[in-house]
Amino acid sequence: MVVAARAIFIVTLNILRVIFRKYKIYVILGLLIVSFQVFSGYYIFSIGSDKSLQESFLESENARLEREENTNLAIKRVDKESIDYENSDLQDTIKHIKKPESLSNVDEDKLENDELATLKLSCRVRSREALSAIQRAKTEDCKREIGNISCQVQAGSFYPSRLKSYCPSNGNVRGRAMGCFVDSRDKRILRGHGMQLKHNTPALCVDVCFQRGYMFAGVQYGKECFCGNDELPEHDNVPEGDCSMDCVGDNKIKCGGYLRISIYQTGLAKYVPKPLKKPGFGSRPARIAYILTVNGRAARQILRLFKALYHIDHYFYIHVDSRQDYLFREMQELEKRFSNVHVSTIRRSTIWGGASLLKILLHCMESILNIKDWHWDYIINLSESDYPIKTNEELVGFLSSNHQRNFLKSHGHDTNRFIQKQGLDRSFHECENHMWRIGERKLPLGIRMDGGSDWLCLNRKFVEYVVTSTDQLVMGLKKVYSYTLLPAESFFHTILRNSEFCETFTDNNLHVTNWKRKLGCKCQYKHIVDWCGCSPNDFKLEDWPKLEGSSPRSLFFARKFEAIVGQKIIHKVEEKLLYGPYYPETPGLDYYWENRYHHLDKPLSTIDTDLTLYNSAARLATKQLEELHGECKMTATAILQTEALMYDDEFKGLIIEFAASVTGITGIKIQTFLSPSVKFKFYSLDDDSLGNHKLEGIEIGSNFDVKEQIFRSFGLPLGPESDIIVVTKWHDTETKEDKKHKSQNEKVEDDKEETNEVSTAQLILTDPRDKAAALQEITLESGDQILSETFKLVKPLYPGIWKVHVVQNHKVIASHSFLVLPMQFVQGREIKIKESRQLHKGPEESYQQIDLHSICKDLDKYNIGNFSAMNLASEHGSYFGQQLKQWIDSLVTSFYDIQDNCYIPSSSYDFPKSLSGMLKECPHTSWSSYSPDPKSDLGVIDHVSGKMSEPYRMLRKHV
Repeated sequence: MVVAARAIFIVTLNILRVIFRKYKIYVILGLLIVSFQVFSGYYIFSIGSDKSLQESFLESENARLEREENTNLAIKRVDKESIDYENSDLQDTIKHIKKPESLSNVDEDKLENDELATLKLSCRVRSREALSAIQRAKTEDCKREIGNISCQVQAGSFYPSRLKSYCPSNGNVRGRAMGCFVDSRDKRILRGHGMQLKHNTPALCVDVCFQRGYMFAGVQYGKECFCGNDELPEHDNVPEGDCSMDCVGDNKIKCGGYLRISIYQTGLAKYVPKPLKKPGFGSRPARIAYILTVNGRAARQILRLFKALYHIDHYFYIHVDSRQDYLFREMQELEKRFSNVHVSTIRRSTIWGGASLLKILLHCMESILNIKDWHWDYIINLSESDYPIKTNEELVGFLSSNHQRNFLKSHGHDTNRFIQKQGLDRSFHECENHMWRIGERKLPLGIRMDGGSDWLCLNRKFVEYVVTSTDQLVMGLKKVYSYTLLPAESFFHTILRNSEFCETFTDNNLHVTNWKRKLGCKCQYKHIVDWCGCSPNDFKLEDWPKLEGSSPRSLFFARKFEAIVGQKIIHKVEEKLLYGPYYPETPGLDYYWENRYHHLDKPLSTIDTDLTLYNSAARLATKQLEELHGECKMTATAILQTEALMYDDEFKGLIIEFAASVTGITGIKIQTFLSPSVKFKFYSLDDDSLGNHKLEGIEIGSNFDVKEQIFRSFGLPLGPESDIIVVTKWHDTETKEDKKHKSQNEKVEDDKEETNEVSTAQLILTDPRDKAAALQEITLESGDQILSETFKLVKPLYPGIWKVHVVQNHKVIASHSFLVLPMQFVQGREIKIKESRQLHKGPEESYQQIDLHSICKDLDKYNIGNFSAMNLASEHGSYFGQQLKQWIDSLVTSFYDIQDNCYIPSSSYDFPKSLSGMLKECPHTSWSSYSPDPKSDLGVIDHVSGKMSEPYRMLRKHV
């Protein structure tokens, strides 16, 4: 027997030797694949076992069925519909989560030794999200704040675990048993939400369903919990003995059975919207306190909004973002003119999604309550991007008839999905003007969560309660929402729905919002928040039907509006919905000015390129004026401010105001109108071999708004430290009918033919030395497209004239020259010689080699570069002082044109008569920021109507 076994062993060994000798590579590969599969399975299982959400987890259907087969349990305990429902939620949530950069590369040991040791935290931080945030934060204070909060959250006592709801239940009792019911996988009795709880009991299930806004909670098969709002089918009611399975959280309590569900009331009453009252006579007119939280530099648009809202019975409390000094000064001037305007001196930065926004709103509400001579009934919060779409009379009449209501917009019916998409189940902390995600958390039980929009209309009694109450609900939620993303979108909703004011909730925030998800949900805020969110788009003329269609509804405001993006739509709103049109001869009607720089602002390194351009324009303007009048000696002494000029919703140029010395007279103020010139060339546009995609235009800049599809730099050039963004606009010449006919008559035979349908183009950058710097391939899909490509080259860039070449089907179809401007300023001051030579010599590293020959033979020369241009670039890099300014001016002259100049009259100086014939006074031009602008000019108060008079406005014709 032993001999036989030995013989079998020897034969087997010989066979394996032969196989291994001949097929060694395949055997090794096979072993590696098997090992990888085993490891992956173990890794996924271990991760899955660690994940929990409110003590809940969802098992995949495949894993569950496999386990049931192994234990001979051929029972489906959770229907496929519930599983798919949960997974779809989780997948949708994943799309909205921005994974913090370097999260997967967090070296916990290195952090523990290097970073965390110096921070002297009270614990060892375990959250990888928190560790990533500490690693990415720049200041020690911010790192320490993140670490300390993480330690407190880990300890389990940072947030309240349970809060009390004070909302009347209208006869419903939390935990009241409704009976045992027969359930079905095909048609669940409770269809709102399904989950499995590791510590399931009826009490826990009721808490979770109540938190998510459901009237009923049901436990089934020991560990399953279902929520819903549908009426219970009495005919499916069965004896309690059928629901006899022990709960996994407490074996002394029963949790349904197989397709038997024990159902309980959560205590929530069914929400039945109360009809809104129509405006009537006899009610005291409601008085409104507007909270305006404003940001940016659009002072004229804010003044226009203020004029549209103004009534002597209303009040305006204005908070200006702490980073906006120019706007703060402008709002202080407004405060001086009107006794019912107050500008907050306590200011915070209002970053998107930041916890500071809630603190700002609460501070503003508290301050308004403390102003004793402000007698108001409602608070409405607005931003600089809002605009009324109904008159003040209509709004006041509506609020007067519904004076006990609180107006907030809820997310809809699926609170669980809202919690996940909103990131409410995670802790965030704001520092360094960034919202850092620092880990998961458990939301307090005992209350229902709600949320939606952060634009609200609240009555005085509820505002007083939120601001002054010290009860458990308000204080607990203030703690929770201090570390919450987008807190104002949920804080007021959750307090209202759980307070004694809950029955005053009205699901309407009085706003119509211009949502365009494909454009507004592109993670455009990832540089300031560890999350992906959405933002509405600006209204434009093509969106008019949405505004017009809102007229019959109780909607009084719309957002977003930006005059610098589209002013015509604001004209139309005023003309059709509010006050009637302006007279056709109204001056400045189609113009819009927006400030881009003011000399009183704090110096920022981000405006060094801007300052360089402005100073060059001032030098060129004075030189031009000197040439026109040979006896005049003029010198620009200081840049005062700059405005972007729009006309008919198109950018026309920059209005640069500077102080000058003219023939010995100092302090004279001059404005110059500087417009960019186009350096765009088309080639081979009629070539049929290029396919259906035709290039319509190219733009180059460094600040592209993917949501609005525009550059926000408005005429400014790039600098040596800029990222180059190339935007191409393509038109698909194939009509819908052509595509339909093609799809009906052509059949793709194989994958290769399908691949050939893809259309591509190449973008090639060349620097001032005529050297190829970068290549980017773009894919052209069906339909019209606007594509943006960011080239992050090694810095600093060579200053001078760059080009982008567009190649399609091996042919150069277009090129665009653009300017990288040398710098005269660094951090707001004149550049030093060492800094200049360091910044203007180009990058130390060479560009990556590009095979231009295979892309387009006509571009071969850019592989080598131009030796003369190379020598000139090297020479330019050593320029300083007057030579540097002359180089800058020569480049600016190549890319900009001075359209006109004017002077600002003043009683503080006498403008030289020799120049007055050459220059107009700025108020007498159409383009100057000093020319008339009735749209934003604030007229006198008409005490009969309570509003501002508008002499340029035609009376509205009421239908």
